[in-house]
Amino acid sequence: MGQSPSSIRSRSSRRSFRSFVRRSKLNKSNLSHTFSLPPSEEYPELMNVNSATEEQLMTLPGVSRQLAREIVRHRQMIGRFKRVDDLALVSGIGAEKLELLRPEICTNSKREISRASSCTHSLDSVRITNENKLCSVNSSSVFQLQCVPGLNQELAANIVDYRNKKGPFKSLDDLIKVRGIDIVRLSTVKPHLNLELRKSESVQHLTNGHVNGWKETSLDDSYLNRETKSLRSPHRKSMSMPTKFPITLPNGFATAPVNDILDLLSAYSHRPIVEEVFRYERDGVRCCRLASWNLHQLSVDKVTNPGVREVICRTILEYRLSIVAIQDVCEESSLRMICEELNSPALRRVTEWRWNNRSWNYCLPSDGKGSSLGFLYERSNKHVSVEEVTRAKRDVISEHAARILETVDSIKSDRLLLFPQVFLLNDRPLIMLNVQCKDRLSEEESNKLREIADMALTSKLQLAFFGDFLSWKNVQCLRNCESVLDTAIVSSLDPSVAGQCAILCVGEVEDSSFNGHAGVVKTGLCHLAIPRGWSWGGPASPFCPIWAELNVPD
Repeated sequence: MGQSPSSIRSRSSRRSFRSFVRRSKLNKSNLSHTFSLPPSEEYPELMNVNSATEEQLMTLPGVSRQLAREIVRHRQMIGRFKRVDDLALVSGIGAEKLELLRPEICTNSKREISRASSCTHSLDSVRITNENKLCSVNSSSVFQLQCVPGLNQELAANIVDYRNKKGPFKSLDDLIKVRGIDIVRLSTVKPHLNLELRKSESVQHLTNGHVNGWKETSLDDSYLNRETKSLRSPHRKSMSMPTKFPITLPNGFATAPVNDILDLLSAYSHRPIVEEVFRYERDGVRCCRLASWNLHQLSVDKVTNPGVREVICRTILEYRLSIVAIQDVCEESSLRMICEELNSPALRRVTEWRWNNRSWNYCLPSDGKGSSLGFLYERSNKHVSVEEVTRAKRDVISEHAARILETVDSIKSDRLLLFPQVFLLNDRPLIMLNVQCKDRLSEEESNKLREIADMALTSKLQLAFFGDFLSWKNVQCLRNCESVLDTAIVSSLDPSVAGQCAILCVGEVEDSSFNGHAGVVKTGLCHLAIPRGWSWGGPASPFCPIWAELNVPD
């Protein structure tokens, strides 16, 4: 209901259409105008999924409009499919459907399907707004050219490459010399192009020096086109640009405004829709979310990357995390930069999050022990107030809590890093013990941790372990503690990186203030601005943040 008959096709009818296209190769007589081709072209056998439009993909067996849209969206994110097996990563395509599609598709241009219908708008690109109807072939970047109806990223890159080698185009008809553009394609794109040279799109000059492949660069408004200005927040400060993009790069990146590139990368970096909107309450009882996240060599160099900052800040905000235990902090300034982004956002996606109270703070060990550990916390919101209890204020906690902290301070080991911190949640004390295990715990270290847990149980203090225990064997050493999360849950994105994140409460979970709701964040952790080896679109950390809810009654 609500669908046209043409959109509901059986598997046999789809195959018959594909068979018709193949058979037409043997018969070169003129067909209807819909399927007519230039005389020099023939119908190939397979469909190239790197250049096919959404409508063409829908002619494949088992491919609906929604699935075709997912294929196009995934292709935009990765650039192109290198092999047919890469389609298995597209949402909605499983092993069975991939095998159904395999005989029908290819990923190279040698056997690419080419019909007149391919002249329809390329859905790989964002459409040009009414403010700027014509795009200059002599000064526009790849990102701007691929917004032209009829051009995809590959053709846009070919245009820029040809322009860099041969010089500016003297006529729009010269585009026929560009690889991949035929007379039909040219007639489609010409109404949207001009030959104008615009100074605002001149090459960005980069100064020497970089941080993690990114350089902080302030831009004048003259470098920003009108479309991007309309999207940018007035609070935006300076952004950063990858110095891996040379000044004269044939793909056209160097001629694009820096902020435009970052806005585009951010727009095409997936942000998940959180299934449940947490409102700091569960079954009528006020609660908050406590989390642990190994941010894997968190340094100033790393945080300078805007993709890393955006992923960290948006994840914290989207899941309404009140306190986050951070592991593997290389420099104090890196945590300070995250706090500054949360409190005074410069990135558009962080700025536009409306439920940010901008009252974030961080803390690190004052004695230098466990210096790679720290905490990020939201000081106050209308539901829960969080106050850090410093060493100078430890007189407000009980004698038992002070003894526990002294016991933790007495543990000295290169294999076990500990950072205890007392927080007051609505004036109720909670001891959070941030942990990072570098190796298998010794018997003495295990006994010390069990002793700390026993002291908390005896004195009825709220104490919990948060952090990276490296393996479940280290967790099992704490026999008087229980994991809040299911032990079968995988807490890392990269199985080759050793680590096992966990949240442990002393005693049993049912007898603690944890309400049993916990989870692992596995989506929205990658960004197209983060390097992944020799490509882009990597994660902010190979480890996932984990969280658990703690009841905080009034």
